[in-house]
Amino acid sequence: MHTGTLRATLPRLALGAVAVALSGAVSLAAESRIVPDRFLYGANTYPELQTRDEWNRMLDLFQQAHFKVVRVGESSWGNLEIAPGKYNFGWLKEYLDDVHRHGMKAILGTSSSIAPQWLVGKHPEILVQNQPGWSTHPMARKAACINQPLYRQAVRRYVRALAGAFRDHPAVIGWQLDDEVELTAGSICYCPVCERAWRDWLRQTYHEPSEFNRRLQLGSWGMEVDGLDDVPQPRPGGDGGLPALRLASQRFRRDVILGFFMGQTRALREAGVTHWITTDWNTVWEALADDPLARKSLDVAGLNFYQPSADDPGFFKDLAWHFDMHRSAHGLGYFMATETRVGVAGDTLQWDPLPTQAQFRMWMVQPAAYGAFGLMYGAGSRWRGGHSPQWGGVLDWTGKPGPDYAWLVQLGEFFEQSSGRLLRYPVEATAVVLTDFDQRSALARFPHTPSSRHVIEETFDALHRLGIGADSMNLDDAAVPGKLAAYALAVIPAATALDGTTLVPALRQYVENGGNLVITPFTAYQSWDGLFRSDGFGANLVDLTGVIVRTVRRMGTSSDKGRENQRVQWMERTSPVGIDGFCEHMEAGPDVDVIGRFESTEPVLNGRPAATRKHVGKGSVIKLAFWPGDDSVLKLFRDLDPAADSLLESAAPAGVQAVPRTDKSLFILNTSSQPAVLRLTRTATDRLSGRKLDGEVEMKGFEVFWLE
Repeated sequence: MHTGTLRATLPRLALGAVAVALSGAVSLAAESRIVPDRFLYGANTYPELQTRDEWNRMLDLFQQAHFKVVRVGESSWGNLEIAPGKYNFGWLKEYLDDVHRHGMKAILGTSSSIAPQWLVGKHPEILVQNQPGWSTHPMARKAACINQPLYRQAVRRYVRALAGAFRDHPAVIGWQLDDEVELTAGSICYCPVCERAWRDWLRQTYHEPSEFNRRLQLGSWGMEVDGLDDVPQPRPGGDGGLPALRLASQRFRRDVILGFFMGQTRALREAGVTHWITTDWNTVWEALADDPLARKSLDVAGLNFYQPSADDPGFFKDLAWHFDMHRSAHGLGYFMATETRVGVAGDTLQWDPLPTQAQFRMWMVQPAAYGAFGLMYGAGSRWRGGHSPQWGGVLDWTGKPGPDYAWLVQLGEFFEQSSGRLLRYPVEATAVVLTDFDQRSALARFPHTPSSRHVIEETFDALHRLGIGADSMNLDDAAVPGKLAAYALAVIPAATALDGTTLVPALRQYVENGGNLVITPFTAYQSWDGLFRSDGFGANLVDLTGVIVRTVRRMGTSSDKGRENQRVQWMERTSPVGIDGFCEHMEAGPDVDVIGRFESTEPVLNGRPAATRKHVGKGSVIKLAFWPGDDSVLKLFRDLDPAADSLLESAAPAGVQAVPRTDKSLFILNTSSQPAVLRLTRTATDRLSGRKLDGEVEMKGFEVFWLE
């Protein structure tokens, strides 16, 4: 019912300020160029903490490091509006004038994440209530409830004034809404406004108590409600044994956040801003960037990330799919790295050692390889107080260059020299992975086994190791006929709430025209609301797959005492079952080829279909009843996507990522401190070192190649 039509069937936009934001005829799209003509290398700055001489010395150093952009005003509302309607824009104008004089651009923040103390002091009712009746401290970050009408009105007034003052400033190139708002996506506010908004959301989503009772099957526990006003928000520390209610709460919060953004974007556009608008998203599991409503309020995705110094394969697998997802979110083929690490990590405590130069260089090249059109450090100038005094930054505590400043200069030279190619030739994606907030939030609330979510990150990682460019696509977009046509391979990984009907015809058209579709375990188990299917898992996909999953079992692995790995005979090998030994019990129809079977000492599993293939028109649909614990899925993807047969003779070792560009070059990054060996199909030149490489090539730890 929901996939592909969810935005039509759920009147999400009726939430107060969101409806206002969508009314009228003001265009929310940027009129200025989004992808710039030069790579935007720079840093976040806090000029209100400096004298004009100090910030000019800083800008001089930025200029020497080939910086092209700064972020400013991210948390400066209280320094710019010093009393209701009384603005202190002078210092910001002087700073932007000096930025322009240095030949740089600026991304200007709306500062809506930190309310001025005069506002929360006068109106304490706008504070977040983390528990019913208990307000957060007014000096906390994100202390104000973004659902409060009074707060939204104050934000709108301030944003319009800021936009009116700086919309025509020659230094301003873009605007950033709020700051890391995704960190609050799992939070619940119990203030009276949010309590009312929650119940309004329930009425807009479920309409009547009878529909709510049916869709959440509350009768199974004798919990049917007489009215939607009787349904409270989940409480801290638990959800009353009803994960479906926690899932609904997560989606309610998503709508609140994106509605808040819509209001700010509307205010900027009404005030005459024509620049592109972004925000700084985070690398969280239930990311919002690929939600359709996020695309209405933002023009391009920005992403904050801080790398660990110790080897951490899981971090870099996770980071890579976030790069792919944020690059794909707006259909631009590019994204902005709005904040990343420089120096040591920590606040008052330094918890991570300084990286080596090779490590730092790999960190900074990686987002550019994945399609970033700019990269900015989390701190240029330092701040000494507030919530998190920073040890890391471009400058040290005296305002002089930090000890790793020379590294920044070298990177600036690279970005300046490579700017044209990085911006003219995006990632060449021949594979697409279907995932979105709705699917990830459902999987988070209903993890079918401890490692369920690994299917998504390992799907992306397999494609990266093969040198296959991978886009991400939400299921609403995938349901649009022809949207998938550009890709040789499509993968649906762990889309547990895939319950729609509109997606299936689009998938069939894609396969009939020659596409290859792979569907993993954990797919189509539930409704959008979190209700498990009673007609078999994947029953809505039978027309495509030719199989149905009757039930599932965690059969165990060798890590479970007294157990051994389950195995699958397929792809010309025997593969161990991964993901906690999770196995689907599939029944295959007569028009399906069984291409893999379970081998197990357990009679209930032994011999059952583990992988099937159904030919549909010119293409095929592969259904997996397990996720392999070895690299066999790489061979499957390689066989299905001709783009894998390029510069890499075989898949890169674990920890190595390869990203193709449309100029037929290939970035290869070793994200580990350990050396790795590649085999190339032909002689290639590394643009970074000028070396000729051929045959078997050893990569040093953290080494980066850009081969052509």
